[in-house]
Order: sequence, then C-alpha cells, then structure tokens
Amino acid sequence: MRILVSGATATVRELAAVYPDHLGVLQTPHNGNRLCSLPLPWACDNAAFSRPDDDKFWRFCIDAWGMDRHSPPLWVAVPDVVASHAETLRLFGWWRDYWQSELGQIPFPLAFVLQDGCSAPEVPWDEIAAVFVGGSTKFKLRHSEPLIREAQAKQKLVHIGRVNTLQRLRFAHDVGADTVDGTAFSMFPRVKIPWAVKYLQSLKKSRTLF
Repeated sequence: MRILVSGATATVRELAAVYPDHLGVLQTPHNGNRLCSLPLPWACDNAAFSRPDDDKFWRFCIDAWGMDRHSPPLWVAVPDVVASHAETLRLFGWWRDYWQSELGQIPFPLAFVLQDGCSAPEVPWDEIAAVFVGGSTKFKLRHSEPLIREAQAKQKLVHIGRVNTLQRLRFAHDVGADTVDGTAFSMFPRVKIPWAVKYLQSLKKSRTLF
C-alpha cells in the first residue's frame, strides 16, 4: 500500500529512497507543486473536502492531461460533495459530459468518490479506473467495505482518504487498499511517514507468521 502525500516534496524525495514501494504523490489544485515532479506514482484529488474551486480544478485537469504522455496519473478524482452520494453522482455526470463536449474524450483515468448513501449498483463502474473512499467517518469505517470489495472484484484501484491514525491505517491495510492519504503526512512528513510505513510493515510481517 502506498501513502500519497500532498506537498512536502523535498522530504518525500528523501524518504522515497528509503521507502520506494510505500510512497506516492497526491496533487491537488491548491498545493502549487509542479505535476509529476517526483519519480513516483501520482494521482489527482479535487480538494472538494477543503476548498472546492471548479476553475482551479479545470486548469489543474489541463495540466494533468498535458502530463499524460510522460507519466500518466493513477486517477483523477472527479469533484464530489462530502457525505452526499446523490450530489456526487450528479457532478460526476456533469464533468463527464463537459469533458466529452469540450475535449471529445475523457482525458485520464477517473476515480469516483464514494460518499454516504452510495450503493454498488449506482457506481459508474464502466467509466472509472478507481474508487476514492470519502464520506463521513461512520460511512468510511462501517459501510464502505462492501463497495471496496466490489471495486476490487471489478479490478478497480481503491484509495482511502483522511487516513491519519493507526486505526484507519489498519482498516486500509485489512481491506487491501492500494493507496491512502492524510493531512498528517503533509504536515509532519519526517515523523508521520516513517511511523506509518513501519506500522504497515509490522502488519505485513505479523500476517506471515500465522
């Protein structure tokens, strides 16, 4: 499992030499870093949880599309509405149609953000490469697992957002998430990244003993 870090570029560059299989980059419309500035897997969030801005997201998408031939993103998270599946589904359709009308194609792999109220039949599986587990804490920890299992059965990548505690790291590990992110890794990278990677490594070792 990889931890996708937003910002902290210099520190991530250093730590990637130590933990090459556990780190990646999460770009957002607000972090200001040059796209694909590190030789690591990367993905694009839409910043809907913090400061949604459609204009910045659109410019961000154009930059990501320009990088596609060089090093394509794992996915781009389509704008969503926190804790509302219905509104998230509506926005997904709006952006999909907008890209089609403006560009004539979907320019990169898409991630659909799973929010409260989502059920498996309502996820646009044929149009996405990944699911991004968002939503409330209750939804994430108590109700998202069947959706994660369905995504894995359909060979979609699984990303879990707001993973800042050992409980959530353990949850992400146990459900087999491909990637996670959390603000702690950007704010305190020298402490939190080694802390998280060592914990994940201990879980992997303990699993092999029994």
